[in-house]
Amino acid sequence: MDFALKFGKKKRDILENVVFAILLIITAIMLASIILGTSPFYYVEGNSMHPTLENGDLIIIYKVNFESLKAGDIIVFNSPVYNVRIVHRIKDIKFIDGERVLITQGDNNRVPDPGYVRKQDYIGKYVGIRVPYAGYVGQILAPPVNYILIAVLLTYFIYTIFDEELKKRQTGPSF
Repeated sequence: MDFALKFGKKKRDILENVVFAILLIITAIMLASIILGTSPFYYVEGNSMHPTLENGDLIIIYKVNFESLKAGDIIVFNSPVYNVRIVHRIKDIKFIDGERVLITQGDNNRVPDPGYVRKQDYIGKYVGIRVPYAGYVGQILAPPVNYILIAVLLTYFIYTIFDEELKKRQTGPSF
């Protein structure tokens, strides 16, 4: 019986440490995004990128050099036509009056997007990491609520870890 309790506690400790590490990483990324003024997280709205990306997916992007983008890359950009952020694939690259512009299209769309994506419209390139359904949380909990929630959870996990350590030190080692 004692072994089962210790084994169950060990699993809980491992789970708490994993969750703590994940929250710590997310918090670091969020702090960096606040300092740098950009977020590496975006969520997919709609089905235009089906089957590659689904509605509600949370994706991670990285701002690579605009000149290094190529046809086939999935990018996030501010649509110059619709004035919204879009996640679509680069279908083609052209030069208009010496300026490099991207022609984009959703995987599930029959025609390319209207207008061109210019360097100033480009936000970042999809790095291939997505979390299904996690984007719904971002839609529901927009900043600053999501930052506050993560800070509260992180504080809770830090408190529980230190609280357990203090209790262990006060009671002494158990054999």
